[in-house]
Amino acid sequence: MLEPTGHDRDALLRAAVAAPSMHNTQPWKFRFAGSVIEVHRDRDRELPAEDPDRRMLHLSLGAAVFNLRVEAARLAYGTIVRTVLDRARPDLVAEIELSRGGAEAEELHRLAPAIWLRRTNRFPYTDQPVPAELRRLLNLTAGLEGAELQWLDQAARLNWLHLATADAGQTDDYSLARSQERRLWVGGARSADGVPSSALGPRPDRPAAPVRDLAATPADTGRRSAAFERSPQLAILATRRDGPAEWLRAGQAMERLLLEATAAGLATSLLNQAIEHDNLRWLLHEPLGVWTRPQAVIRFGYGPAVPATPRRPITDVLLS
Repeated sequence: MLEPTGHDRDALLRAAVAAPSMHNTQPWKFRFAGSVIEVHRDRDRELPAEDPDRRMLHLSLGAAVFNLRVEAARLAYGTIVRTVLDRARPDLVAEIELSRGGAEAEELHRLAPAIWLRRTNRFPYTDQPVPAELRRLLNLTAGLEGAELQWLDQAARLNWLHLATADAGQTDDYSLARSQERRLWVGGARSADGVPSSALGPRPDRPAAPVRDLAATPADTGRRSAAFERSPQLAILATRRDGPAEWLRAGQAMERLLLEATAAGLATSLLNQAIEHDNLRWLLHEPLGVWTRPQAVIRFGYGPAVPATPRRPITDVLLS
């Protein structure tokens, strides 16, 4: 096993904090222990109202784990990931052990540039379809991380998603706790975390538009509107089982998909409103398959270039 140099540690942390997280809360901390990188949850940055079971927290942590794997591969390390359930250390969720690089490291290395290009793009996309060959690549990508990508090509299942998403949006709007929590993280000018107003994109032109409107203040609610694609290209990322370990796995699969899509020139965003509600999530299940646990809804397409959202300095996320 290999202990990283100080330069490599900094590079690994910069890649980790570039991962996506719900409302860009960046709910993670890291500790280096020899050849092991410990991944911890940051309870001060969790969302108890909007993410009560911490599903999205674990997806975010899984995305950071995958970025660590990719950056380690770029630095010529291999990685071994272990999920941790330790009552004595309840905030520790995963360990990544660095080793000598192998065949997987060579494959992950290819995705390293996409870490810095990936964005959550909430703007309208064009009507250009994602090529069938690229769809197949994304399907294989999800499978490499123990998950399945289910494209919503059937009108019936797409309608169920629209209904569940609309119900989730209404529930969010009528929840004082959720609204107050969102205002802490969304809107205005942001320098280190959260979603700035500039990243919200335009207001959707219709209720069933394939974009999540995160507006939490009157100023953001009144921003301009725009027409979004009428035939969105959406897919559900699903796993066989549920629970924190599977959520962490799903987060790695989600980030691998987002990076692979970015490398291929695709824009992406998430529509996880219904996933976040226990009473609505079941509507997104695939009833006839074995991959019955939906973990994320991903929108793919071709959209305009958008700026990156802010990130915390690595000194803020390093545990001594």
